Amino acid sequence: MKRLLAILPVLCLLLASCSSTLNFFGLGSKEEKPQEPSIVLVDYGIYENGTLATVTNAVPRKLGTTFGMRFRTLKPEGGTSKVKIITASPGLIDPSKNAVVFSNETVTDVVTGKEYHCTFTFEKEWEMATGDWTLTAVAEDGSSIKKTFQVFNPQQ
Repeated sequence: MKRLLAILPVLCLLLASCSSTLNFFGLGSKEEKPQEPSIVLVDYGIYENGTLATVTNAVPRKLGTTFGMRFRTLKPEGGTSKVKIITASPGLIDPSKNAVVFSNETVTDVVTGKEYHCTFTFEKEWEMATGDWTLTAVAEDGSSIKKTFQVFNPQQ
């Protein structure tokens, strides 16, 4: 038993050195290459009539203001996929639900290579919450893009 206890540390060192040697010669475990994203950011900021008007993360709290980002998917080539759009706000008190809503999720079908808007427009007074708003687009493979905007009260 004493011999076994004396040999055990030597065996552990031997196994560790074999593992290191295999990795050195490329025979050990392979590191995965970083996966190319399937969704990319095109632009972001404030939009007017569907066109980017200002590149910014700062958004004035004003009715009719549209802010967010545009994205494009890269995979599958020549195909379509589903993208989950998540809009997270500081908290909106929806009068129809009489509850505070912090996020909204939708899923949309997209054509690979085509540009899509992921935006929010202040259409009602109760929607104009100041604070951080985060818009996220998540592709089917889990890759995502995210942009955070700071909604502020403009000087009158």
